[in-house]
Amino acid sequence: MTRSEQKRKAILDAAKKEFIENGFMAANMNDVCASAEVSKRTLYRHFASKEVLFEAVLAIVQDGVERAGHYPYHSDRSVQQQLTAITFNEVNVSYDVYGIAFSRTIIMEFFRQPELAKNMSQRIYETRAVTRWFEQAIDDGKLCAKDAQTITSFYLSVLQGLLFWPQVLDLGSKPDEETLQEKVELIVSSVLKTFAPES
Repeated sequence: MTRSEQKRKAILDAAKKEFIENGFMAANMNDVCASAEVSKRTLYRHFASKEVLFEAVLAIVQDGVERAGHYPYHSDRSVQQQLTAITFNEVNVSYDVYGIAFSRTIIMEFFRQPELAKNMSQRIYETRAVTRWFEQAIDDGKLCAKDAQTITSFYLSVLQGLLFWPQVLDLGSKPDEETLQEKVELIVSSVLKTFAPES
């Protein structure tokens, strides 16, 4: 990495921490500069505004999500086993790549900037690896739906209802291993029962 690239990365790392700790509105660019050990002039040379910096942090996180989510479909394997592994990975992405604390910050900023929410949501749905997996499962006759997006929407509603929103809204802590296993099994069974091919 060049010195300029190192500074940019330091700014992004510091900004993510600042957004998590203080939220977007209260995030202090002076504190970002101090944490990244760069001048304010350097920060604004890389990022023209706090909004641009926030979107850059989101883009970095989304790139991490896309790298973490690659789900090849295997016609010779059980769809239940495959979807179970996918779901565990999706949970890990929510907890470890995004992080619950940063997810709260993102959601609050989406309320403030609806257009940002719309753009990011479209990008996430367009690139979501699980949607491509559902497409292949439909083509293979293992699932039945008008299109893969229908299954994705259902799947995400159940997944987020059980293992995302309770944590984001501080209604529950990160589940222990046994509870997580039970909830993942419930998510997978709900999808397979709802979209099973007609016999």
